[in-house]
Amino acid sequence: MDRRRDKTEITPLIEDAGLFKRELRDVPVELIPTLQRNGRGDLLIKGVVQPDAEIEVLFAGRRLQDVGGLLERIKALRTEGLRTAMNGHDAMLRIRRLRLPIRVRGNWRMRFETDESGWDLKSYQLIAAQWIFTDLKGFTVRCGALPEVSEDRLQDRARAARAQLAASRARVAERARPTP
Repeated sequence: MDRRRDKTEITPLIEDAGLFKRELRDVPVELIPTLQRNGRGDLLIKGVVQPDAEIEVLFAGRRLQDVGGLLERIKALRTEGLRTAMNGHDAMLRIRRLRLPIRVRGNWRMRFETDESGWDLKSYQLIAAQWIFTDLKGFTVRCGALPEVSEDRLQDRARAARAQLAASRARVAERARPTP
């Protein structure tokens, strides 16, 4: 059986519909300079969110072209840590102490992986749509792009928001009504 790939172009709308299935959140993250790629070529960077929970931040699809400045900043942080460690500061040998604070606008995805004993371990990935960080020169840089949303999806969200507002107003009016 011949298994050929479908040559359908992945548009930004299709890509974002697969990545961003929930509402975006602004999340402060401290990135740890440990990088890896998954099977799709997406970039994964370890991070820490409050209260000291370790996560992975996923940079996927067309947003990969915007990670160059962030990678440069992370590599500089790692180099600085290695240089400090060579000067006798043993604390810097621990790579997880090196942190780069950024703000990510994205949404969460839960993952389950089976460990050696067969238990499912739950972990979290933050899928980045946009991110803000300070570059090597001290300037604040915004990268990435907000997700593309179809008109139907926007209309559905608007309808849901109007229905929620109407229900809220009805509850307020019910409480305000005098009791006989």
